[in-house]
Amino acid sequence: MRSERITRRDLLHRALVLAIGSLGGLGLAHRLAAAGQKTVAFAQSLFDRIKGLPPEITPTGDFYVVSKNPPGFDPVVDAQRWRLEIAGLVGKPVSLTYDEIKALPPVQRPHTLECISNDVGGDLISNAMWRGVRFQDVLNKAGGVGAKAVQIAFSCADGYTESLPVAEALHPDTLLAYEMNGAPLSPKHGFPVRLLVPGHFGMKNPKWITKIEGVDYNFMGYWERSGWSQQAIVKTMSRITTPGGGHMMYKVGDDVGLGGVAYAGDRGIRAVEVSADDGKTWEPAQIKPPLGKYTWVLWAAVWKPTAPGEYTLRVRAQDGTGTLQTREEVGTLPDGASGYHRIRIRVSK
Repeated sequence: MRSERITRRDLLHRALVLAIGSLGGLGLAHRLAAAGQKTVAFAQSLFDRIKGLPPEITPTGDFYVVSKNPPGFDPVVDAQRWRLEIAGLVGKPVSLTYDEIKALPPVQRPHTLECISNDVGGDLISNAMWRGVRFQDVLNKAGGVGAKAVQIAFSCADGYTESLPVAEALHPDTLLAYEMNGAPLSPKHGFPVRLLVPGHFGMKNPKWITKIEGVDYNFMGYWERSGWSQQAIVKTMSRITTPGGGHMMYKVGDDVGLGGVAYAGDRGIRAVEVSADDGKTWEPAQIKPPLGKYTWVLWAAVWKPTAPGEYTLRVRAQDGTGTLQTREEVGTLPDGASGYHRIRIRVSK
């Protein structure tokens, strides 16, 4: 493997140069188009070949669940009796029904959530298709946010609390979601409504919301009062999902399919690289186009071992700004874990 880092732009440039060099002459444009189609087909074929990749949309039953509540003690809310109270520093306090919220202009989008307590290589990350309404449209039902408000505070049916700066709450892509994967939110995923905020760990996306308030002070939520980050900005992460389990024994010359996910919140993913020598050298992986600007990407690569022995494979990602995922290994508290995910593989003759 080469030691220099290769970006997607490098790969595209090299592929174009190769295509031009081999397709020169009459009909170049048509041949370049055909080459592009073959490149796309090859990438799709690669993802089809790699076994063990997660689905791009996580089935609701497999979507990770984290709650402050003991098992069996999450709230079960009656939508007919439930009301969303909007109070504090707003134009006019109101109380909205479930049907009144669903009557607002709907927005549907895929969106990935990751828990701030997700370890490097952990599975507390999932992606779903959500449907809801823009949070700013909800606040407009209360006459908007007062000029003195600095944060929006959330209270939930289980006593959970959270907050957002006003500017982030009013971001057009901050949603109040009521559907997940084409069905009403299940009780454990926040029925009747939950928040979706671009770029933040799951703790900033409260479930079972009952009250929204504009406040003029720094409101500390449930987990912040326990020492977790108040900003809770998603870190760039990548994970190897395959090989996994018992598929760690290979022979020299085997094609070893590698794959997994990468995520960087609202920054997106530009490139993913893999290493078969514990991070000494790196090679680019293929990445699948994201389903949306706030989702994870799937990545895939094929590695062919040339000698027997034990190998440590690592993965790292580059976010959409060009910043490389940090190698520094830290635990989850208070800002989320970081470091390169690695697995070990044994290769025999």
